Amino acid sequence: MRNRNVVLAILILIFTSPYFFALFVSHFRIKIPDDLARLLSVSVLQAASSAFFAVVLGVVGAAGLLRRSSKWEFVALAPAVVPAIALVLGFFSFFPHWKGASAVVAAHALSSAGLVAVVLARQIRGSLGASLELAWVEGASRLTMWYRGVLPSLRSDILRLGLSVFAASLASFSIPLLLGGSKAVTIEIAIHHAIRFENSWSIAATLSILQWALLLIFVLLLKTPDVNERRPESELRNEVGRMLGWDGAGLVLLIAPAMILYSLLRGPLLGFEQLRSAGLLEHRDLLALALRGSVATSTLAGLLAAGVLALFAAIYPSEKVRVWISGYIAPSVAITGFATLVIGWGQNPSLILDVVRIAVGAALLFAPVLWRLRWEQSLSRLEGQVKVAETLGAPHSMIVRKVLMPQLRELVFWSAGIVSFWVWGDYALGSIAASRQMTLALIAKGLLESYRLEAASILVLVCLVLGGISYRIFVWGGSSRVAR
Repeated sequence: MRNRNVVLAILILIFTSPYFFALFVSHFRIKIPDDLARLLSVSVLQAASSAFFAVVLGVVGAAGLLRRSSKWEFVALAPAVVPAIALVLGFFSFFPHWKGASAVVAAHALSSAGLVAVVLARQIRGSLGASLELAWVEGASRLTMWYRGVLPSLRSDILRLGLSVFAASLASFSIPLLLGGSKAVTIEIAIHHAIRFENSWSIAATLSILQWALLLIFVLLLKTPDVNERRPESELRNEVGRMLGWDGAGLVLLIAPAMILYSLLRGPLLGFEQLRSAGLLEHRDLLALALRGSVATSTLAGLLAAGVLALFAAIYPSEKVRVWISGYIAPSVAITGFATLVIGWGQNPSLILDVVRIAVGAALLFAPVLWRLRWEQSLSRLEGQVKVAETLGAPHSMIVRKVLMPQLRELVFWSAGIVSFWVWGDYALGSIAASRQMTLALIAKGLLESYRLEAASILVLVCLVLGGISYRIFVWGGSSRVAR
C-alpha cells in the first residue's frame, strides 16, 4: 500500500508540475493584468456565444439525424473528432480574411454542433419514444411536440451540452491561435501572449489559476450519474423519425464536413506547385524530417498518455482519489508547452528533445480528459471484482495482472490511438515546445499563415490519413490476442 501511495503521489506531482512551474518562474507572485475585466468579458462572451450557437445548430441537426441511419452520425461527429487544423483550413479556404472573436465563435459552434446533435438524437430515441408516439396518436403537430414535449424533457441534457461546449471554448487554444487575430479572445491566448510577448510569468500564472478555477466549476456542474444503457433503436428509429424528423434540418450538420472535405481536396496540382515554390520539394530533407518527427511524436505521446493512465489504474486509488483525479483540470496548453522547455534545458536544440517535449506535453494534456471520458467509468465497473479478489486474499500484483489489465487492455490501446491521431494534427503545442518545424502539422501551420492553402491542404490530408492509420494500428494491437 505504501509503494502504491508513493507512486500515486509522484504521478500527481508530475501532472500538477506545470502549475508549480509557472508559480516558481514567477517567484510566486500574483499579478493581475490591467485589462483583466475586458479579457474576462471577451472570453466569457466568446464561450457563451459558441455554446449558444452550437446548441441551436445541434437541436436543428438532431431533427435531421432522426430521419437518418446511425451511419450519418459519423459525418456529424467528424468536425469534433478530427484535429482542429482541418477545420481551420476550411475557414481559411472559405473566409480567408475572417479573423477575430466572431470567427472563433463560428468555428467552435460548427465543430461542436454535430456532437450536440448526436447526443440529443440518441436521447430522444432512447427515452422519449413511447410518450412521443402517444402524443402523435392524439394529434399533436411536429412543432408542438418539439416545443411542448421534446425540448422541456431534454432541458437538463441541453444545459449539460451547453456547459460542455462553453468550457471547451473557454479553454480553447488551437482555433483562436490562427483565427483569433492579434487580440486575445480566450484566456489561453492571453497566457501565451503574456509569456511570449511580455515575458510576464506572474500574469501567466495568475491567468492559469483563474482559468483552472473557472473550469473546475464547470467540471463539478457537469458531474452527473452514469446514463442508463440505451434501448435498441431498430424499431423505434423509424417511428421517431417519422414523428419528429425533418430531412432539411440535417443540412446544417454538413456545413463543417463540407468545408473540411473541400479544403482538403481543392487544387492538388496547385498544392504541389506551392510546395515546390516554397522549396519543400527541392529540399526534401525538411519534409523527411517532419515526417519522422510526426511519427515519433504521435507514437511517443500515445504511449506516454496510455501508460500513465494504465499506471493510475494499476495503483487503483481509492474512490475519493478517483473523484479528485476526475475533477483535475489540465493546465493551459501555453503553460504546459513552456513548462516542457525545462526538458533538456541548456542543451542544443535537437529533434529528440523536440519530440520528447511535445509528447510529454500532450500526455499531460490528454490523460485527464481521457480519464474523465472513459477510464473513471471503466474502473468503477471493475470495483466489485477487485473487492472480491481482495477479500479472497489475492495480492495487489495478481489483481493487476489477472483482473485489471486484461479487461483494460483494449482501453489502453484505444487511448494511445486517440492521442496519437490528435498529435498528428497538433500545431498548438508544437509551436511552443519545438525549436523548428519538425512535424507535418507545424509546416502546414506555416503554409496556412502564408496563405499557401492548397499546399497546406496536402499536408493536412497526409496528417489525417497517417493519423488514422496510427489509430487503427493501436486499436488492432489492443484487440489482438495471442493464441495459447
